[in-house]
Amino acid sequence: MNYQDLEDLELLAKIGEQDREALATLYERYGRRVFALAVRMLNDPVGSEEVTQDVFMSVWRRGATYTSKKGKFTTWLFSIVHNRTIDELRKRRRDRSRDKDDINDHLNIQSGDVSPADAAVAQSEYAKIRAAMENLPEEQKQVVELSYFKGLTQTEIATKTGQPLGTVKTRMRLALKKLRTALSAEMGAQV
Repeated sequence: MNYQDLEDLELLAKIGEQDREALATLYERYGRRVFALAVRMLNDPVGSEEVTQDVFMSVWRRGATYTSKKGKFTTWLFSIVHNRTIDELRKRRRDRSRDKDDINDHLNIQSGDVSPADAAVAQSEYAKIRAAMENLPEEQKQVVELSYFKGLTQTEIATKTGQPLGTVKTRMRLALKKLRTALSAEMGAQV
């Protein structure tokens, strides 16, 4: 059987049967993009490798629980990446203040631990996301940056910005809808 020819959902079904080759195929298919998102958010290649491993271990353990009712497989996968990376950011924030961190600090990956191919993927995908974010109203862009790049919860964003929680939630929902529309055209099936 050629696992490369199987669709994502077929691979997930095989993962539910404890098929390691199916997991390896999903890792081969999405590992670089998972790592690119993690390194973009953490700005730490070593920590991003750990997040990537954790994400695929989570797919191994929870892959059988995925249903298409939860949305596209890639949406489900990258929500796991996002949540795991946010957990890591929050853990680090407890250890030290990241108030001086700025989204532009995430623009340059400078480490000998990151392969040129991984760095190129991360830079390319980040540039597309950044360009799409530039078209957002400033209030929406701010909540996305605070959530996705600084790891703040919506309640923490409301406190930090002095805005009501409902306003923060609405801005986040509108911003993500606009970004999804812009990026689906730009990145196609990759999103």
